[in-house]
Amino acid sequence: MATQLNTFVFIGTANQPVDKAMIEAFSNGCYEYSIKNNKGWPRGLQAGVGSIAILMGKNIDEAARAFCEKPSKKHWSAFEIPVIYDTQNKKVIQYLKKPIWGTIYFPYFTELIAAITNKL
Repeated sequence: MATQLNTFVFIGTANQPVDKAMIEAFSNGCYEYSIKNNKGWPRGLQAGVGSIAILMGKNIDEAARAFCEKPSKKHWSAFEIPVIYDTQNKKVIQYLKKPIWGTIYFPYFTELIAAITNKL
């Protein structure tokens, strides 16, 4: 079956330590922008939106790390994927497991995140 997934990728830089509130606000803002600017098929029937929010920074708080490793936000026909790129250790902090909902898209998200962060 044909599906359409419009993916938005955002990269931001934090000039202060990254805590949960910061990555959560950044990810939510990116998600809201994606929903408002989606020009594809209407969300729902065979169409969705992906929002990948990559925040670059150092001094990553453990709660921020957990927020990215175990994302819990679920949206109707949309994906909000928070990612932190630890500039000090050159490490990507992202989901550890692919969730059941939308599992067919997560290999694509994983490859896209790796392709982008490998260039940072």
